[in-house]
Amino acid sequence: MKRNPWNMLKIGVVGCAVLVGVSASAWTVSGVASADTVTGISATTSSTPSAPVVIKEVVLTSKSTDLTTNIKVPQLTGMLDTKYQDELNDIILSHANKDLANWEKTASEDAEAAKEKGYTYRPYELTIVYTLKSDGTRNPSGVVSLTVTTYGQTGGTGMPRVDTYNVLNAAAAQRVTLLDLLGTDYKATIDAGVIAKIDENPQYFFKDQFKGISADQGFFVEKGDAVMVFPKYAIAAGVAGSPEFRFSLPNNLVIQPNPTPLPDKVKVELGTGDVEQNADGVSLVPFRKVAEGLGYTVKWNQETYAAELSKGAQWTSVSVGKDSYFFAKMAPVALGAAPVILNDTLYVPTKFVSDILKAEVTIDSKGIHIEQ
Repeated sequence: MKRNPWNMLKIGVVGCAVLVGVSASAWTVSGVASADTVTGISATTSSTPSAPVVIKEVVLTSKSTDLTTNIKVPQLTGMLDTKYQDELNDIILSHANKDLANWEKTASEDAEAAKEKGYTYRPYELTIVYTLKSDGTRNPSGVVSLTVTTYGQTGGTGMPRVDTYNVLNAAAAQRVTLLDLLGTDYKATIDAGVIAKIDENPQYFFKDQFKGISADQGFFVEKGDAVMVFPKYAIAAGVAGSPEFRFSLPNNLVIQPNPTPLPDKVKVELGTGDVEQNADGVSLVPFRKVAEGLGYTVKWNQETYAAELSKGAQWTSVSVGKDSYFFAKMAPVALGAAPVILNDTLYVPTKFVSDILKAEVTIDSKGIHIEQ
């Protein structure tokens, strides 16, 4: 039985991407935020909006006859911070390519199984579409909000997934959070608003299943509202789709840029006791300790038995037992050792730190010294 390294891989928000269900219904919660109640942000008149961010799409197609596709991947253009824009585009495209590869594999395996068992196989379908909810010129000025919906079908109803991306289009772009939009009491504000709307429409909802929003609550910004989105069936019957709850934002809300930039260099020190070796003598280092020490956020995916790593718009993942590593658009490479779990801790080869994360690694008698 696989051991669950949940304790050593605590959930974090992955970049600016949050997975939720596709929306079908909307409820508006009015008057929940004002210039007086929103803390730490300005509600004064903003400066002239920047030029709108626009989308150029990349179309992906499957080479497999077992899978039909309608895949349109958005790529942002016109952001002031072109480095952040490129990294974010790489994330979005890599997600789509990964989904396509996974669905091609599943379709191929199921088609082969159908052939062996003598029943008719109908090609699976994969659809990826997007909506630019805010181009940065509306309230709040500078906020770009994008949703990407991924929907796979094997027959019958499916479970759509929507990745939401919310960023501030500034000279140094940054992820926009619910704290930025609704102030320090955002969780209490949203929880109360959602419960109130559930009570108004009890026939649609499973009230006992709503335990309050989570740390990775999905949302987007549209027409002066912060819109919460919940997965299909999570708190409501299927007929309600994936409910949306709209929270009005103050007029001319201004998101303040991060006041203090991150330091140029981050260091992680590993002692000899932190380092393991596999049967081939390859040095292994603790994934979470190194990643979080370098300022990345780590999220464990129990379904795929993989760990995702992100910082800003940078993203990658590693899978237990698979000697295959990548970063953004780079092609997967082998490093001579697969990630392993030892004593409930996930370890990766030292070369993952140097070759994939591009950090400086120095090894001496005292241990391993990492700088990025």
